[in-house]
Order: sequence, then C-alpha cells, then structure tokens
Amino acid sequence: MARPSSIARLPGEIREAIGRLREQGRTLDEILDHLRGMEVAVSRSALGRHVQAMDKVGERLRRSRTVAETLVRQLGDAPESQTARLNIEMMHSFMFDFLASVEGGEGGEAGEEAQAHLRNPKSVALMAEAVQRLTVASRQNAEYIARVEDRAAQKAKAGAARAAEEAARQQGLSADTIATIKASILGVAA
Repeated sequence: MARPSSIARLPGEIREAIGRLREQGRTLDEILDHLRGMEVAVSRSALGRHVQAMDKVGERLRRSRTVAETLVRQLGDAPESQTARLNIEMMHSFMFDFLASVEGGEGGEAGEEAQAHLRNPKSVALMAEAVQRLTVASRQNAEYIARVEDRAAQKAKAGAARAAEEAARQQGLSADTIATIKASILGVAA
C-alpha cells in the first residue's frame, strides 16, 4: 500500500487552511509562506501535487454540480421514475470514475486511496453490494414504469369507453350495440 503523502499526514486543520488559501486564489509560494509562518515544513513539490489533486477533485465536483443542475432544470418536477433513473446513472458514473482513477493511476492521493480501497476485502464487498443494489433498483424502476404505463393505459381506455358510450347514446344506439362497441373495439367489458 502506498504511503500517504506528507500533506495527507498533516493535521486536518492545516489541510483545511491549505484548501482555504487555494480557494482564495493564493499561489503555491504564498501558501508555502503561510505554512512556514505556522511552523509547518512541506516541500513545494508535495504541496504542488496536493494542490493539483485538489484542483482535479474540485473540477470533478463543479462538473457534477453543473450536470445535476442541468438535469434538475430539464426534469423540473420529475416523476419518480426519472429521478430514480437519474440516481442510478449518477451512481454508475461515480463507480466508473472511481475505477478509472485506479486503473489510470490518475487522481494523485485520490487514486492511491481508491487503490487502497480495492485491496480491502470489506471495501470490495461494499462495492459489490452497491452494484447489486443498482441492479435491483434498475429492475424495480422498470417494474414501476410498467405499472404506471399499465395504469395510464387502463385509465385512457376507461375514458375512451365513457366518451364512446356518451357519443353512441347521443346517436341513439342501443345498449347492446354500445356494449359490443366497448368490448370489441375498446376491449372494455360491459
């Protein structure tokens, strides 16, 4: 297992300070000066790798947020099935990105963490469980859509039968003729 970087071994409040300074647009040298003022010694190259990894993660988050905002605008008040499908697709995307960071060796510390997770049997079991849950969710979503479509078709059929019956009565057709039309054309029992 790869050893954590010198930045990853720093206390959380120091890493947070690095993140805040980077968000403020500070350069590596300015961050290094600030760290020296806090009596924290790190190399410029380690800080550069850390900042680069932070920038990559930040870019991924911004991209995910943009995609999510776009989808919310497009879906508006989305029916449950679209929302479920969106969640399933987002989880698939997350797992793909996770595995890509391992295989491609990208992501710096994030890629190292991903590799460590894949070496841990419990993490692998949790990922397998997540894949199984995605499969179940996809199947349940498909079943839900089928039920909704069936209910909509039944409702439409019943509405068409009422409209046909009303029109047939206005034309003076007999009750037997109306029942025959509903049964043979609309598939609705009398």
